[in-house]
Amino acid sequence: MASKQRAIYWDTSVFLCFLRRHESERRAICEDILRHARDGKVALYTSSFTVTEVIKPLRMETTGPRPLSNDEVEDLQGMFHWPWLKKIALDHRVAQDAVNLGLHFALTAAEAIHAASAIVAKVDVLQQWERSAALEKVNRLVAVEAPRMLTYGVTHRVASKGNFFENLHRARAASAR
Repeated sequence: MASKQRAIYWDTSVFLCFLRRHESERRAICEDILRHARDGKVALYTSSFTVTEVIKPLRMETTGPRPLSNDEVEDLQGMFHWPWLKKIALDHRVAQDAVNLGLHFALTAAEAIHAASAIVAKVDVLQQWERSAALEKVNRLVAVEAPRMLTYGVTHRVASKGNFFENLHRARAASAR
């Protein structure tokens, strides 16, 4: 009997890890998960809210001591066109669930939207880099964890000639020509 495909939800902080070049270990973990999603080994989800949230992250430490450049925003926006990244629409149901979660667990609006989206999608785990004590409280509704390597016994290093994200972006740009 075939095992069920693992469903992973990423909040905005995981997508933003690609902008922090010095975080090669985190980037390698994200790239490993992305490879698995691209190859159909895991299902990867995020909220349509993430598409807008990456423009101006709430916490500056996510991107460093500066706002995102237009090129960085464009690169991140390109990620949301990957056909194997499933977007959960921020519709009335998700918004209402987010309100209820926010009130019950004292979550920020963004945390509540991500938690509600993950729950509606029925994912196995909500992954996020920024450890939030409030978001950890929803663990009984959806597992919350930091992203972790899916390929065991193999260490993926960030390539010197670009990484998974940059190579996909270059391929997309070349095919648009």
